[in-house]
This record gives sequence, C-alpha cells and structure tokens, in this order.
Amino acid sequence: MLVEIAPLWSILLSSQKRKEALVLATLVDVKGSSYKKPGAMLLVETDGQTHGLLSGGCLEADIAEHARDVFETAVAKVLHYDLSDDSIFGLGAGCDGQITVLLQLLGGDYQPLASLNPLPTEAQSTQLWLNYQDNDSPLGAYCVAQNKQLRSNHDNWQQHVQHDSPPPLTYQVPPKVAVCGAGIDAHPLCQMMAQLHWHGLSFDHRSGLLTTEKLPPNWQTFKPKLLTEQVKQQGIDAIIIMSHNINRDADYLRQAFESDVRFIGLLGPPQRRDKVLSKAGISLNQIGDRLHAPVGLNLGGRLPENIALSICAELQQHFFKS
Repeated sequence: MLVEIAPLWSILLSSQKRKEALVLATLVDVKGSSYKKPGAMLLVETDGQTHGLLSGGCLEADIAEHARDVFETAVAKVLHYDLSDDSIFGLGAGCDGQITVLLQLLGGDYQPLASLNPLPTEAQSTQLWLNYQDNDSPLGAYCVAQNKQLRSNHDNWQQHVQHDSPPPLTYQVPPKVAVCGAGIDAHPLCQMMAQLHWHGLSFDHRSGLLTTEKLPPNWQTFKPKLLTEQVKQQGIDAIIIMSHNINRDADYLRQAFESDVRFIGLLGPPQRRDKVLSKAGISLNQIGDRLHAPVGLNLGGRLPENIALSICAELQQHFFKS
C-alpha cells in the first residue's frame, strides 16, 4: 500500500528541493518469511542516513554501506540476504526467509519513487515492475502502470513486461475515511488516522470546527450535505458517525446507508443506535453487518484518545484482515 510510501515522501520532496541524489532500496523478492513484503522501500541519503524499513532493523546499516557504491558509480545493485543463516548477522532476528533488494540511484526526475505519490489528492493505485534479473535490460529499469497507462524508462524492459507479464509490485491507495462530526473527541481520531497515513475527510455543520488548527495537514473538510457526493467522487472506504446529535447522526446514517460503503461506524451504546436507526427510517436488518455500532473494539478506557484507538483498531482489522 501507499501508506508505506507516505513516511518517505517528505524525504523525497526535501531532496528534490535541494537537488540531492538518493538511493532507493526496494524489496523485490521474498522466499519464506520476512519482516516486510515485496514493494517495501528504503531511502538512503548521501551521508548514509536511512529512512524506512526493509527488515526489523537488522539489514538497514548494511544496505546503507552498499548504497555508497551506488552513489559513486550510479550503477544499480542487487543484494541477496539469507536471514535463516544467523552466522552472517548474528542478531537472532528469527526470520527464516531469503530476500532480494534492488538498489538504484534516484536523481533528476526521481523515478520510479516519484510515481508513488501518497498524498490525498494525488494517490492512485499503481503497479511497478523493477528489473533486478533480466539481462536484456539494465538493472533498475522500471515500468509503471497507472490508469491503464504504462510508462517505462527502457523499451526492452517495457516489452518484457508486456509480453511476459511478470508479477508487479502493487501499491494500493491508502484507506479513505469520512468522519462525520468534528467535535473535540473527533480530533484525536483524525490525528491517529493521519499517523497511520490514512486519508481523511471531516463533515460538520459548524464551520468553526473545520479549521486547519484542529485537523491534520491535507485533511479535507465539507458540509454534511456533501457526504453522498464525496463518497461517489472519492471512493470513501469507511464512514464514522459521531456528531453527538441524534437528528444529524440519522441524516449521516441515511446518506451512508444509500452509498456502497461497507463499513459504517456509529458512536454510542446500542440503545442510542436504535434511536438513530429509527429516526433514519432504517432497520437493523436492512443495514446488516455494514453497521458497526457501537463502533470500536472493546479495549477499555473512556478518554477521547482511548476511543480513537478503539475505532482505529477496528478499522485496521477491517482494512487489512486479508
């Protein structure tokens, strides 16, 4: 998912601004168990500082050492690690897998990483093919597929991708969550979602609550009546209803029910849930398992932060259960 690219994005933008090169290390193949899955990325700066993880922390320093060669030669490099052999690193990591990592120099257009923009207005599902073993194309050659369009930096590699259909590295758009209600208890929920690099939208009739001081950067805000429109336009994955007003919650619930959103969360105990359903003219049988009310896993605690954690935990379970 692009959520794993989000922590690297500010590093990329900063390096672009300073016109400084980076080395991109991409986990391209895994056999057995590993801490990360194919597609995970790590950035190395010229001073050896690393950003991101390809392991539990046991390989990053070694990858940074190899990155020196890539900075000096501008030639891509492939690394193979057998994590089952503890005689090499001696860290007792407990992973028994073998992983392959591709190192390549980023500069100029900073591709292919620049194609993986994780920001709310730019993120799109992407497939990426990186050459780490085909001798007919240079190491590090890439193809990027977005919106049914294929872009590549090398003709031979593009032909290989088109004709042989090797499995791509896949980056899905981060989960997008609509929070209906922008009261004080919604603030930690929005902040926690932002820390998880999810995309969020807040809806409230009180414009004074929809301010940038109270909400995370890049957070979108709308009036309540625009919920249906935004669900259609932006592909919202979950709706959390928490305005603390039965009439307004019922209006949000009607809009959510009429959408195709599969996760609808409603704050409050079962007796309040039933009042909101009645006011909305919807039966529990009609909405079925789409409705999660009371929303949030039962983790204990009554602070807004505790509630935010419980809601994010249930959403995490829903988004990543597969």
